[in-house]
Amino acid sequence: MRRKMNSIEAGARADSMLYVSIILISSFILIAVLTNPVYSGTGVDDSAIEIEGKINDGGTWVDFKLSDNYNKNWTIDNDVTGTWYMVEFMDINCGHCKNAASDITSLSNDWMNNRDITNGDSVDFLAVSVNLGMKGEDYTPENIVNFRNQYEHQFAYFDDLDNSVRDDWNVPGTPTYFLIAPNGVISYASPEAVSGETVWDAMDRIIPTGA
Repeated sequence: MRRKMNSIEAGARADSMLYVSIILISSFILIAVLTNPVYSGTGVDDSAIEIEGKINDGGTWVDFKLSDNYNKNWTIDNDVTGTWYMVEFMDINCGHCKNAASDITSLSNDWMNNRDITNGDSVDFLAVSVNLGMKGEDYTPENIVNFRNQYEHQFAYFDDLDNSVRDDWNVPGTPTYFLIAPNGVISYASPEAVSGETVWDAMDRIIPTGA
């Protein structure tokens, strides 16, 4: 009789543990659904991987962390303002990067200074200077600044000569472009862009402008 009672009690405890496990798993699933998490990555709708290091914006090299510029309360249809970032991965000896640099001068100035962006949002640019080992100028911070000055760019250049950020972002070559919304979510990524759509096309399509 005692053995039977012990078996019943053991079975009851097992059932209780099963019920508790089911409740916990269901709770985790519900939380995941309700919070709609955004995962870090380099594709559209991913939360942008961190870019942290040194930038030069025309003066000395200073510490920089891209996520410090995010506004997590921002959405495209509310009144919370923020800053869009167009991030270019480039190489100072890359011929395609040099060809693009002149266009970037005028187009970036237009976006930063002339566009009427809805809700008071702003646009900024960040050039991430990587090292692809191409022939040409030495890969030094000084030559990154020289490249920036040569094309009269008014935005910051990030020193990624050790390729640490490039590796994190899995950038296949240069130039490679990303458009990051004010909340830190990627809105455009050139490696997966529809054929023919440039980052400038994407900015015109995605960033709301006008009265």
